[in-house]
Amino acid sequence: MEKIQPNYLKRIFTILLLVVLTAVIYLANDILFPLILAFILAVLIRPIDSFLQNKWKFPKIISVILTLVVAVVFFLGLLFLIGMQLKEFFDDLPKVEQNITKVISDLNGWIYQHFGISNFQQEKIVKDNLMKSSMISMEYFGSLTGFLMYFVLIPIYLFLFLFYRSLLLGFLIKLVPAKSTEKMQVVVNDIKLIVRRYILGLLLEVGVVSTLTTLGLWAIGAPYSLFLGLLTGLLNLVPYVGIIIASFLSCLIALSGNPNLEQSVIGVLVVIAVVQFLDNNILMPRIVGSKVRINALASILSVIIGGSLAGIPGMFLAIPVTAILKVVFDAAPGLEPYGYLLGDELPKALFWTKKSDLKDN
Repeated sequence: MEKIQPNYLKRIFTILLLVVLTAVIYLANDILFPLILAFILAVLIRPIDSFLQNKWKFPKIISVILTLVVAVVFFLGLLFLIGMQLKEFFDDLPKVEQNITKVISDLNGWIYQHFGISNFQQEKIVKDNLMKSSMISMEYFGSLTGFLMYFVLIPIYLFLFLFYRSLLLGFLIKLVPAKSTEKMQVVVNDIKLIVRRYILGLLLEVGVVSTLTTLGLWAIGAPYSLFLGLLTGLLNLVPYVGIIIASFLSCLIALSGNPNLEQSVIGVLVVIAVVQFLDNNILMPRIVGSKVRINALASILSVIIGGSLAGIPGMFLAIPVTAILKVVFDAAPGLEPYGYLLGDELPKALFWTKKSDLKDN
């Protein structure tokens, strides 16, 4: 029997490792999601902790607590701003319901006139789809208790990542031989740089998209333009799916100010389409894409796989996790081809031998 070459053994081991990792992510996504998110946030706010310790000579425990307080205050401030807009929207909810009811009635009549589907049949279709949607929502978001647990677990994990940072780095150094210590440090620094720049790029993108959407909706006279702008910017963080949800909600809310379907919906869709065109062709390549350096095919596949494994949280974390994997693949011997596959650097020339030129062995 022919002996298996060491190269093939490495490849088989790599494939098995990827399969095991995929199974772990699928089975333990509720545990991994807050951990990964806390790790990314810890990398992002680490410079604050470093500044407090090195420049102002704060004790470690005090600097970590203050850093965590800054992060929590920023997050609560964002929630407060959104909450104020939600309050204004809920105050006008009776008017919104009245206008939407009129629109639904007109839409039902239009569907019956053009397609012959009765109101009863339309209601049945809507109810069936709502049942499916609710089941998907429960599957993706989990129970309310689990969702609230994230708000408890993530700050705890964030504190522990910051406090035990040197312990974790020391563990990584001990994983590799002494001659590879410097290479491990380079990999860790690259991961920190990519995560930090990516998240900062996303925050900048959210700000720009929210501002442009708000100004566009205000210009066409859409109600709650600030709320819809913030909502669109935040939902834009969820690749591909988020903007679809934002467009639907924006059109629905716009009907509260103008029940005329053509005037309200078309205006909102034009504004969102223009902002998305600017975002996809100018903002993303310059702000986010240049930081991550993974190609579009890898991005789309990672988002789909992340959504399949862990729902909306998996979609949100898919691209930064893929970027981290690319750094690891580029540095790990034998895994360089996978890092090349994820990258966006196209070869200037590819010499591929034609079948007719191949010689039979």
